Parts: sequence; C-alpha cells; structure tokens
Amino acid sequence: MSTKENSEGYNLCRKCAPQSNDKIMMLSRTLLLFGLAVLCIAVNPRCARAQAGPPLLTDDPDTPGNGHWEINLAWTVLQTRDRRLFGLPLVDVNYGLGERLQLKAEVPWLMLQDRRGAPTQSGIGSTNLGVKWRFIDKGKHGFAMSMYPQLEVRTSAASVRKGLTEPGSELRLPIEISREFGPVAVVGEAGYQIVQREKDEWIYGLAIAHEINNRLELLGEIHGESTRDLTKNVVVFNVGGRYKLNKNRTLLFSSGRSLRPASTGQPTWVAYMGIQFHF
Repeated sequence: MSTKENSEGYNLCRKCAPQSNDKIMMLSRTLLLFGLAVLCIAVNPRCARAQAGPPLLTDDPDTPGNGHWEINLAWTVLQTRDRRLFGLPLVDVNYGLGERLQLKAEVPWLMLQDRRGAPTQSGIGSTNLGVKWRFIDKGKHGFAMSMYPQLEVRTSAASVRKGLTEPGSELRLPIEISREFGPVAVVGEAGYQIVQREKDEWIYGLAIAHEINNRLELLGEIHGESTRDLTKNVVVFNVGGRYKLNKNRTLLFSSGRSLRPASTGQPTWVAYMGIQFHF
C-alpha cells in the first residue's frame, strides 16, 4: 500500500504457493468481469476529480501540482495465516515539480509479529524513491497517462536478518491510465518489476474512485502481482475511502484481502489508515 501499504507491500506473491493454469484463468476472468462492471456504472455526467493512489495499492497519473507537497503518514498491516507485518508508521513524501512531475520518497518502520509465538521483530523498512511523469493530460485527450519508475533499496542489513525485508533491490516500471465519467474515475495500472535475487514480477491493478460529495470519496480496486512465469500470483480485493477533514488534511482508509484461501499463504488482511497533508 505504498503509495500504499509499505515498502514490502508489493512483495505479496513471493511467499504464496504456485498456481495451476485453471487458477490463473479464473483470476483473468475476474479482472475482465470487474472491468465490464466499471464501464456499466460510470455513466453520471457530473464533473469530478476522483483518483486512485493512497490508500489503494493501484496508483494513478495525478500529481500534487507545481510547488505543492503531499505527505502521507499511515499505519499499515499485511497479514497472512502465520504472521502480521505492520508499518508503524509509513512515511510517504511527495513533491510536485511542475504540473506533470512528482518526486517521491517513502520509508516505513516495520514490526513483524509471528502468529505461532516467535518473538516480535522490528526495524526500518526499505526506502522507495520514485519519479512520476504524466505525459498525457486529460484536458486535451479526455484521459490521462503517466509512467512512474520507482527504485526500492534495502535500508538496513539488520532488517533483512530479522525477516522484515528481503535482500536485494527492486526497480518498478509501471504505466498508469485514468479516465473520468462524471463523479466516477476509472484507473488502470500495469507494469514490470525487476527483482534482484528473485524472479521478476508483473504488476497490475484496476481501481474505481467515486466522489460522493465535496468531502467523501469511496474507492475500490483489484490489484495483482505475478511472477514472470505466472507460477505464483496474488490478487487482492480492496475497498476504502478518503474523507476531507479540512483544506490541508484528508483521512485515508482501506481494507481488503486476497481472493484465494489463506492456506496458500495469501494475505488474509491488508489495511491502511492514515492522514494526508497537502499544501
């Protein structure tokens, strides 16, 4: 939820069991049906500025704007059958450099609870650095697109030894696209993740954001990760929202879980709760 969960939140598929081709086909059909549902409900003609990004796993092409800051302070959790990994807190700092560029730096403090009784471990998580460039604006084309390369590097060897982070670095190369249909925004993200010392991964997500009023926005997504050879796959269904507290602060919240049984090592709960400061 890195934008979202925490710097380890995108490593979901590395500890789950391999899947059969039937399972992969089932997940593909689920994504297709979800996409068709999006098109069916997005018909209200009123203009809005709904978006993805925190607290969702799926990001969008939106940027803070020239000279503006967007800082997210959050509590996150990633739970499987055997353990819970908390981000306490996750600090996510974003700055708008011009109207189309966003600079990002993110790092969590992690706490790992073994649900079988092993001692709790804690330490600093991986640092995530990124640059988002929106190369198509919705004002001219009716939709927006961006690219968002992000480099995740290990901050502490001690955190690796404790099992909080994995060894090696990761380079994330996603593309985002969004289009608004009145108060509903439909956002898609897809890309490739180069993983040092592990199999590379595909990443993908489809999100809906619906502006209820000037303060409240409701969110939903299906977000997935798969190893390059498709032998391991995690698909998470996530819902949440944003509630504007005042001009400069917004409450962010989301909760979800994997679409597969917990016995396969899939996440039984992913959650995000935080405050976004924007100025």
